[in-house]
Amino acid sequence: MLRYHSIQDALTAIGAAAVVRDCRLVVSWEWWDALSEAERQTYRSRCETLRVRLLADHRISRHFVEVTDADEPRLSSEHGA
Repeated sequence: MLRYHSIQDALTAIGAAAVVRDCRLVVSWEWWDALSEAERQTYRSRCETLRVRLLADHRISRHFVEVTDADEPRLSSEHGA
């Protein structure tokens, strides 16, 4: 698992192949819920382009995002974003 300070940092690393694609990106549910629908759709589209599964977790801090292997089991608190 890798942690980044923002979803932008994580997506930049994935896009630059610093992180393997076909991974799972987990953001704070609180942070995600505060975004507008247009902002959410922008992140969903970018993740789809990079083959990243975007999830939100109510237990994760809004101060970072996590990138994990897509094959690792999801936590029960992770939900599709």
